[in-house]
Amino acid sequence: MNRTYATRSDVLGPAKEPAKGQSKAKGAEKEKPKEGHRETVEALVVAFILALLVRGFEAEAFVIPTGSMAPTLMGRHKQVACDQCGYVFTVNASEEDDGGRGVPQFRRSEARPWVVAGTCENCRHQVKLADEPTFNGDRILVMKFPYDMPSLPGSSKPERWDVVVFRYPEEPEVSYIKRLVGLPGEVIRIHFGDIHVKEPGASDFHLARRPLRHQQAMQMMVYDDRYQPKALKDRPEWRRWTSRSDAAWTETPAAKHGESSVFKVDAPLGQTADLRYRNLVPDPEQWQAILNNEPMLRGPRPSLITDFYSYNTNVTVNGDSPNVSEGQLRSADGDRSIQHWVGDLTLSAKLEVMKPGGVVRLELVEGGVSNRCEIDLSSGVATLFHGDESLGQRVTGINGKGTYELTFANVDDRLTLLVDDRPLFDDGLTFGDKSTAVRNAPTEADLSPAAVSATGASVAVSDLVLKRDIYYTQYPGRSDYSSSWEHPVPGSTVEFLDLLSDPARFAELGNIKWQDYPIGANRYMMLGDNSPRSKDGRGWANLDRLDPNNPDSGGWDTSNREYWEVPRSLLTGKAFYVYWPHGVPFPPAFHLTRDIRVPFRPYFERMKWIR
Repeated sequence: MNRTYATRSDVLGPAKEPAKGQSKAKGAEKEKPKEGHRETVEALVVAFILALLVRGFEAEAFVIPTGSMAPTLMGRHKQVACDQCGYVFTVNASEEDDGGRGVPQFRRSEARPWVVAGTCENCRHQVKLADEPTFNGDRILVMKFPYDMPSLPGSSKPERWDVVVFRYPEEPEVSYIKRLVGLPGEVIRIHFGDIHVKEPGASDFHLARRPLRHQQAMQMMVYDDRYQPKALKDRPEWRRWTSRSDAAWTETPAAKHGESSVFKVDAPLGQTADLRYRNLVPDPEQWQAILNNEPMLRGPRPSLITDFYSYNTNVTVNGDSPNVSEGQLRSADGDRSIQHWVGDLTLSAKLEVMKPGGVVRLELVEGGVSNRCEIDLSSGVATLFHGDESLGQRVTGINGKGTYELTFANVDDRLTLLVDDRPLFDDGLTFGDKSTAVRNAPTEADLSPAAVSATGASVAVSDLVLKRDIYYTQYPGRSDYSSSWEHPVPGSTVEFLDLLSDPARFAELGNIKWQDYPIGANRYMMLGDNSPRSKDGRGWANLDRLDPNNPDSGGWDTSNREYWEVPRSLLTGKAFYVYWPHGVPFPPAFHLTRDIRVPFRPYFERMKWIR
């Protein structure tokens, strides 16, 4: 991006008149020897300072073309509100021909790819997208000075979890953007979706835990109870949050999408009321039966939470128009990649305390182990538990009647609690390090992995939101389970959900090998947040490597770079702000083309600092 810098000379005021009887020329001759050297030095100092400011604080704009960093950063995409639950989600559209953007459809003469459908991550309903506009990727700002001039205030060397723009080693004229996960001299191990690090000189690996601000920014939606599918409204067997105890919660249903059901309980002293989440995900065949009011071949079955991305469910057809039949859509299976079980979860809720006293408990289950936050409503003290082990206590400020926003997370072997967006345990309390040799497989308890309980308390909860962590696959486009399946690999979403709902087969999901990536001096490793589809260091090659035995091979690099490494010299800078996601059309929306609609407003909700 071309940049123009405006400069001006400082104006010191009008020139001083010479003394009476003294010519201007004579006065100038007397002052010149005295002031000349000082002015020269001052000019050099000012020029040097300006050069530092211009060079050091330079920012460059980039447009994100693909979805390898979704949902943190969006490439070319479609965005739509689900016609069943109202939840707004995005779908990859980078396959569509950008050359056709802005050209009226009647002037297009050749076939092109069209994204015609995508699946909502909240309710798993497939939504038609053929008539929806396609938006360009996020426009971001990249600051160069943190890496080029690390001695400046506020700058630093490249750090783990930075979102970095760099030149692709095999094509240095092309810029990529990924998340930095590996530093010089380290060995990076990807295992069970986590990043493990062996630092230079160390003998063992340790889990790479993220600062809380990064952890929160990288959580992905599992289910938001404020957006319930309208076709399931009168089907209680599909209700995800249900009361499963003698002292039952009562539900006041939401009036409309975006508003939450309210669950209330007045649990007698000594009795516990459980409100538990079941991961009830309708498969495509079930959704078809529900919408057509037909009998289902199988009833609701809770399944394990996985690394499902609505962004990757784009159904694409090639032709002169995006028109497809219902049969074509029904045969499309959205994201056909094998998903992976994710046990690192975050639960958010609004808690209303109606009477002081009693205990409220938030629970997250991983690998059959209960992780809990217990809040004493009399003292306001919160205690975090991993299994039967108490990790620590803090005063929450919850005392007496009132409404509070709670967020409880079990991510990277660390429990965190936020009350009204205030972290009470800083970045959290750890409970060990996931072994790269042994890991608890999911159990039947992981089919209902989240709960809110009240013992002897009178409370109400609403705005229940469950999110999951990123799962880093060992290779892009391949399943980590490929070497551990004891049965044929599932060939459809229906078959895979059958596996994810059968505890007898869960042991297969706990037997995963790891993959190591040693990093050389002055080099880094980069991964995309959209791990299943990201073209990053896990899947590159060495086309830049010069073959000494074949000088005509086309390579030029003589440093023996491993295919997953990015040399320090190719780093451009740190991405820090999304300044223009895309324009949001609003009524009355006039269609200049399918993709260009006016009027539109800036998408303020997605303008953000990049974490």
